[in-house]
Amino acid sequence: MGTALSFSRPPQAHGSDSAFAEQPGDDESPRVPRRRRWWLLGVAVVLAAVVAFGNYALITGQDDRVDVLVLTREASWGQTIGEGDLGVVKAVPDQPLAVIPVSDKASVVGQVARSILPAGTVLAPGQLSGQPIPGPGERLVGLPVRPGHLPARGLSAGDLVQVTPIAASSGPDVGQPSASTSGPFRARVLGVGPPDSTGAVTVDVVVGADAAHAATSASAGQVVLVQLGPGA
Repeated sequence: MGTALSFSRPPQAHGSDSAFAEQPGDDESPRVPRRRRWWLLGVAVVLAAVVAFGNYALITGQDDRVDVLVLTREASWGQTIGEGDLGVVKAVPDQPLAVIPVSDKASVVGQVARSILPAGTVLAPGQLSGQPIPGPGERLVGLPVRPGHLPARGLSAGDLVQVTPIAASSGPDVGQPSASTSGPFRARVLGVGPPDSTGAVTVDVVVGADAAHAATSASAGQVVLVQLGPGA
């Protein structure tokens, strides 16, 4: 009898020993765990604290504001302050006496400005005076001034001027001004009236008692006004 031959397949490897085990692809990189950026969180916390403090300071500053008096239009030197010249704003006073509270409005009405005060000025006690103009011993005189006898740019309330009276000549140069026997004197301008048909204006000036007689005489004639600078 012949020998029987068996044609069986060799056993295949299984598990990790298999030559056909799947390998990771070349295009896949290993994953790296993300790191938390704690410094960004710290910066956010600091910014939030700064904003909160700023809001607190703003609210606190608003609570410190008080109602104070302010000028609604310009006031010239010597002008009497009326109720219509005053408005109310909120402000944080740097010093207790640097502003006038709205509760003192009644005492402010009727006072006069001690200097030129622009519109929007927050009033302070030193800017006003209860002394009327003219004051004791002073005189308020209106001087007629012809064109060319005062600065071309005009004069404003509070300007210090030198008043020189002049007289018309009676000789061959009739109509030409000549020096008056009365000497010059100083005065403070209170206001300037509108020009008349000849261009002449009336300038209201305040003089002291020592110049009252000269100012009265000058008001009946012609004068030349020269503006003086500070410290003149």
